[in-house]
Amino acid sequence: MPDYGPLLPVIDSDAHVVEPFDMWKERLPSEFHSVARRREVDDNGREQLYHLGKALDLEWTVGTLSTPGSASRTGRLDFDLDEDVDAGAYDPERRLALMDEQGIAMSMLFPSITLGLDDVTDPDYRQAHARAYNDWIADFCLLDPIRLRWGAVLPVYDPAWARAELERCIRKGASCAMLSPLPRAKPSGQFADPTRADQCRNVGTRDLDPIYELLADNGKPAVVHAVNPASNALGIGWVFGNRTQWQMGQPFQIQLAMVHMIDGGVFERFPTLRVGFFEGDVGWLPHWLGRLTETYEKFALLSREPQRPPLETFRRQCYISGEPADLGLALTAQHIGAGRILWASDWPHMDGAWPDPVVILRDRPDLSAEQKRQILVDGPAEFFAVDMPELMGHLGPGWALDARVEDHPGMGIPESLST
Repeated sequence: MPDYGPLLPVIDSDAHVVEPFDMWKERLPSEFHSVARRREVDDNGREQLYHLGKALDLEWTVGTLSTPGSASRTGRLDFDLDEDVDAGAYDPERRLALMDEQGIAMSMLFPSITLGLDDVTDPDYRQAHARAYNDWIADFCLLDPIRLRWGAVLPVYDPAWARAELERCIRKGASCAMLSPLPRAKPSGQFADPTRADQCRNVGTRDLDPIYELLADNGKPAVVHAVNPASNALGIGWVFGNRTQWQMGQPFQIQLAMVHMIDGGVFERFPTLRVGFFEGDVGWLPHWLGRLTETYEKFALLSREPQRPPLETFRRQCYISGEPADLGLALTAQHIGAGRILWASDWPHMDGAWPDPVVILRDRPDLSAEQKRQILVDGPAEFFAVDMPELMGHLGPGWALDARVEDHPGMGIPESLST
């Protein structure tokens, strides 16, 4: 067996769980059982999903969504959740073993099914759904709350409720708040025309200031994470087919949210608030910040809120998650600093980087060893305010802050080093 040295304590800033379907009936109040998410499998093994009392017309199974590379390499869209998906997607003990196998010290966990919460317009059910997920993921992480971290899902249609839920989740151990980037009409919760400020609530409106204030006061970041609504959000959704949602929807959501927060003056009102923009790629960011800077200078008199130059704002308070194979990673690192890019595996989603997501970044020739370390460890630790002495003491002697990125072995790490 090769003689591996200590492991660098890699932090996975954007990983996912797959919520068990029986969780909804177990944790939702009984009045919502008839509309709760449900999965049925017929005698031929065909899966049918139900939500809001209706059958969902999807091209793939939940198992396909939860299997890396499923739609690209295997030619199959019928992976079975029970038979084919790694249990680490929903079992914390297996998840920790998988992290050991990959050399990942800590994972920040976000949902899968609940990324479709934007489709829910009933306010009571929407809040109950979010609360049920938050309770479940809090319990999931109790097995090892130092290595398994979670973000509180916060639908913000009712900002007062969202602030109260955030307070509750912080008490339960949440490391951040996850917000949808999509604009919403006030107060219906339907998708809104983002050009109508009088009708629209978005992540930049002052309605959300109580949430940002609570996050800033507690040193917790906001994560604006791309979502997967079945509705035709931003005119991009399923009307053009599922692939288009992945090609365009996620980056467009994040670009729009970034503009809302910068032009909305959020960073001026909360100069200590950290904000991460997740799962929208990174290669477009230099162009986008350049465009925002140009319009900031040429249309200064049209701004509704006082603001600093967008690039200055981003470098001071913002971060963006990047998957290891992103073609624009090196250019973006040069433009904003590698410490503002947070490494993400996106596991177990079908479009994530797996196996060996650390090795994919390790072997990139266009990034220096120092830049790789910033993306894998230093940036995520800063963004999530990770107590690194606590994490290192918990991990034990098989890990070291001064370990070299280029020595990270990936899969096949000896059990004696990873435990």
